[in-house]
Amino acid sequence: MKKPQIIIVDDHKIFRQSLKSIITVENIATVIGEASNGEEFLNMLRYTRPDLVLMDLDMPGMNGLQATQKAFEIMPDIKIIAFTMFGDEEYFVKMIELGVKGYILKSSDISELEKAIHVIMKGEKYFSNKQFNKNSYNLENRNRKKLSDKVHSHNEKSKDDKDQYPQWY
Repeated sequence: MKKPQIIIVDDHKIFRQSLKSIITVENIATVIGEASNGEEFLNMLRYTRPDLVLMDLDMPGMNGLQATQKAFEIMPDIKIIAFTMFGDEEYFVKMIELGVKGYILKSSDISELEKAIHVIMKGEKYFSNKQFNKNSYNLENRNRKKLSDKVHSHNEKSKDDKDQYPQWY
């Protein structure tokens, strides 16, 4: 498999440089760009097409949430991993709803980042640590509840159309 080409978006220069060095030395990916905020990252998308983006959330100017949303408008198929120190469910849910393929805490070790990159490049999703498994479960249940409410509401309005829906509802 070809090494993925990635962009690192984080406002801490020493963090970007260190991460780039580790990714390069460990032969995980090729870092084709670095940005210190969302605006710089979006400007990069004008002339480069990364396979994957490691996106911090808390940055000056345009933050990671805003940059992610705009990146999906420009490149709907872009693969983004939220790579952050924020483990709260609020950030997790917002990024998942935007469409990120992964969410990893900066406290993770390099082997977890490597695993996430490989999994996501195969077309799957990756969420680190038990907390995110719990958050993912909560999000899935919330979405199931919304779906259940929609189906229930529809059934009350039109009981004759049941054959349009799959048997699992």
